[in-house]
Amino acid sequence: MPRNRVQNALRQRKQDEASANQATGQTQEKAYDCFFHHDDLPSPMENGTLCTLPLKQLDGFPGHEEHFPLYTGQRLDDMVDSIRRLGVQTPILVWKTSNGRYIIISGHNRVNASVLAGRTTIPAVVRTDLTMETAEDLFFEMNFRQRSLADMLFSQRVLCVAAHYNMMKRQGRRTDLLTAAETSPDTQEKSDTGDPATSPDTQEKSHTDEKIAQEYELTRDKVSKYCRYATLYRPLLLLMDTGKQLGQLAAYEVSFVEDHDLQECIYQHISAGKSALSTAKGKKLRALFEAGNLDAAQIKAILTEETTTAKRPGRRISVTLSADFESYFPKKATAKEIEETIQKALELYFKTTKSSL
Repeated sequence: MPRNRVQNALRQRKQDEASANQATGQTQEKAYDCFFHHDDLPSPMENGTLCTLPLKQLDGFPGHEEHFPLYTGQRLDDMVDSIRRLGVQTPILVWKTSNGRYIIISGHNRVNASVLAGRTTIPAVVRTDLTMETAEDLFFEMNFRQRSLADMLFSQRVLCVAAHYNMMKRQGRRTDLLTAAETSPDTQEKSDTGDPATSPDTQEKSHTDEKIAQEYELTRDKVSKYCRYATLYRPLLLLMDTGKQLGQLAAYEVSFVEDHDLQECIYQHISAGKSALSTAKGKKLRALFEAGNLDAAQIKAILTEETTTAKRPGRRISVTLSADFESYFPKKATAKEIEETIQKALELYFKTTKSSL
């Protein structure tokens, strides 16, 4: 269907539903106006074909739950109630694959709520001209518009920011967030001499990095760290949701152990133990890996070693006793014996004083 015909058909559908709602006295909650009503459709939907699809022919986009968890609680209940009364007023976007089924690009929550509302079909705009790469770009781009990082677990925020970064890389925008955190201040501050800090490529990279950071209200350094966290063995990343066993500083160091089997080994020891992985141990693991000396035995030795605190050497105090104290000590008492007697006397004194308070 030509682009303008799709847009006209959708607008007509909205007008018909609005008339029907007005006739029955039904109104839609303002909280969902922005979700179900749009004056202009995003271009990805204008290039498809509008139709009604059976819900049983739809498949979720691979990894959707990992990046964009479905609504729950009151938010889901309100959506189910709205769809039960008014139907889905904004079509979902799907990609028809070679096996005849449809992969959801945008609209997973509408599909889920429709199933719970007892619906069997849903309006959809079907795209057939996509590749897996372009479908993935559309999936992230359209879902990013509808989400807030504040609503996500830490691991989900990490994966979303990293996915957006990777999408922008595929679109040809020059960024290098994975190494940004390792760039020395001297390199970043150079200017006026044709150095990397003022080259067109670096200026473009800086602009893109800042755009990502601003979009998510994060610092550039934080975005670069998120991209590093996203490379972690997935169960390790999930430990960061509580922060009890793996904090951000330690996780950053472990992310440089760029070997799946070694990271899995690290996870097994952390999850089996009762203590968290300290930043110091994370640095040891990273240093050994970068030196080519890290293996399962080294990981076990580092993660099971006891963390001890060295005792500070005692402060030596020199005291000269007057002749008045001689009566308290035998005439032949050595300096060590006198010291021990004074120590016992002080212990008794402070014990008695403490008990009388």
